[in-house]
Amino acid sequence: MIIANPARLGATAILLCSISGLALAQGTAEDPATLLPPIYIAGSAIKGPQSTASGTVFDPATLGTPSYLDGGAVLTTLPGIASSRMGGHGLDIVIRGLNSNQINVIDAGAVTYGGCPNHMDPPASTAAFARADRVTVTRGYASVTNGPGGTGGTVRLEREAPPASAASGFTGEAHASAGSNANALGAGGRFTWTLGNGFYVKGAVEAKDADDYADGAGRTVRSAYEQTSGGLTFGYAGQGFDIALDHDRDAARDVLFAGAGMDSPSTDTSVWRLRGGVDLDAGALRRIEAEVFLSEVDHVMDNYSLRPATGMFMRVPTTSDTRGGKVEAQLAFGSTTARVGIDHQSNNRMAILYGGMAAARPAIEAANPANARFLMWPDVTIEQTGLYAETETELDAANTLKLGLRYDHVKASAGAAAGLPGYAAAAPNGFYTTYYGTTFNDARREDNWGGLIRFEHDFGDGLTGFVGLSRSVRTADATERAMGRNNWVGNPDIAPEKHLQFDLGVEVKRDDWGLTATAYVDRVDDFILRDASTYAGVTTYRNVSAQLAGVELSGSWQSGGLQLTGDLTYTRGQNRDDDAPLAQIPPLMGKLAVSYGQGAWRLGTQMVWADGQDRIDPARDPAATPGYAVFNLFGSYDISETVTLTAGVDNLFDRAYATHLARSNAVDPALVQVYEPGRTFHLALSAKF
Repeated sequence: MIIANPARLGATAILLCSISGLALAQGTAEDPATLLPPIYIAGSAIKGPQSTASGTVFDPATLGTPSYLDGGAVLTTLPGIASSRMGGHGLDIVIRGLNSNQINVIDAGAVTYGGCPNHMDPPASTAAFARADRVTVTRGYASVTNGPGGTGGTVRLEREAPPASAASGFTGEAHASAGSNANALGAGGRFTWTLGNGFYVKGAVEAKDADDYADGAGRTVRSAYEQTSGGLTFGYAGQGFDIALDHDRDAARDVLFAGAGMDSPSTDTSVWRLRGGVDLDAGALRRIEAEVFLSEVDHVMDNYSLRPATGMFMRVPTTSDTRGGKVEAQLAFGSTTARVGIDHQSNNRMAILYGGMAAARPAIEAANPANARFLMWPDVTIEQTGLYAETETELDAANTLKLGLRYDHVKASAGAAAGLPGYAAAAPNGFYTTYYGTTFNDARREDNWGGLIRFEHDFGDGLTGFVGLSRSVRTADATERAMGRNNWVGNPDIAPEKHLQFDLGVEVKRDDWGLTATAYVDRVDDFILRDASTYAGVTTYRNVSAQLAGVELSGSWQSGGLQLTGDLTYTRGQNRDDDAPLAQIPPLMGKLAVSYGQGAWRLGTQMVWADGQDRIDPARDPAATPGYAVFNLFGSYDISETVTLTAGVDNLFDRAYATHLARSNAVDPALVQVYEPGRTFHLALSAKF
């Protein structure tokens, strides 16, 4: 695990240092009520993540993580976020025991669903972190304005126009980093070209490359990857009006996975956005914002081009195309602000598995219908249209009340459930009938209601607190609803998850120390369980009653140039119907860091630890996992006002270990899971111009 450098935006070392004395408001993504001031040490500000009991806000350019990491690995350095590893790229984040589309990842208003049924390309791995001016991470259900789902949390990447007062000119930032383990390299930069009269161009490019890494025992782990990305924004902002046109592209090549039976020769992601807003003075109506987007993913995975072929050759080209938009009115009346809007997204996914012996390779790569074996995603379309309203009222100087209501209409269909004419692939309807007694010839529809109420109180003397209750609904994704192969079958009639969450939190801020604490309980009706035990050798899906509960703690203390920070997270997941643990729940885990700095330099050490986890689902979890403690070193030096050098050593003592959420090792079953990287020296240089 790569550790961020706290001196210059160290995500893991500064984790929750900037603890506010303001209300613990779990603000909206566009206007976080808990943007906290930076801590000052030795006369200069540490530009790190700004955190509260509910989440974290940070600027990716100042986070301090090596630039060769993907977005999932970056987010894992923040408090309360774990991840599932099956290689060096594509780490799938987990918040409060929930993952996939239980977590919303919104990139400048656009939503992208990965092209791999096995999550080789989760949304965080292709999101344009290099282009974000601010990333807001909330744990739990924080707002009804973030689209459907998001029951576990939301990650919002946001972009800003240059200030209206900015002079014409060109500014930018560049970075480069290297890691000794896997010969990892990363380089890139972003720029802003202010053209005058409110017009501007912003852009970024980035490249990442890594070989297979070695774990703490010196064993090679299949984990190599190459990734390049870039994008441009053309925009205008001035006189109460703003509009921007974005285009981003991301290309991943030759991505190897120890935790999967296939590798990915290529994944291409393209995102278009048109977004803007206008300020108004029309009674209570203060602003209208709108956006439309289109994201397209083309993904290929196979079991022969990047690894020795054994048995049948298999290749799966997939597509995942999402289009949508949003219109929102922002209002203010008296001591109340409100947001009312409508949003829509439609995702279509298609995945066909082609197979044959070695002689059939040309036909497989030509997508010959005669070599089609399974319609894994049989032209699945999930459309969701939502209406929402959210208000926030200052009842008095010490009390704030937040209310939200959301309605979503869902339509799900599978255009190829009955098979494709001329294709040899088995019709998914046959699998649905065998395991659920149904077909997917007719569309399924849902009407889902959610909402929240949250009360926040300032007790004075730096102590604030909140209590919240929410109901959120998540519809099944394309895999859960329509996967169509002989050993993995979706359920067309699966009901949506209904989460009833209760949160309670406090925050204390003193001159030289701070503490945040949150406890939550999430009772889930119709939890969508990935079931690997009901039918031998076949994965199916069914609804169960479940409960997730946990605590999240963080704190900091400082004296002069000395700083101590830490966080702790615990989640307990229970399948109440079967009276058994839920699968893939992280154990008690946390971080503890101490650092010292004066002027231009800072040095420190960090311990990343986890308890053992023996509450497992034997059919889904690879195994119970032992606890571990891994130590890291970090440091930074400001060469000048615009150039900073950072360095560190991760897994200092070269410990061989796997996190509980790591995938089963499909290449070497004797190892059970995919192990984390061993000792890694890393060096990075960043500059502004």
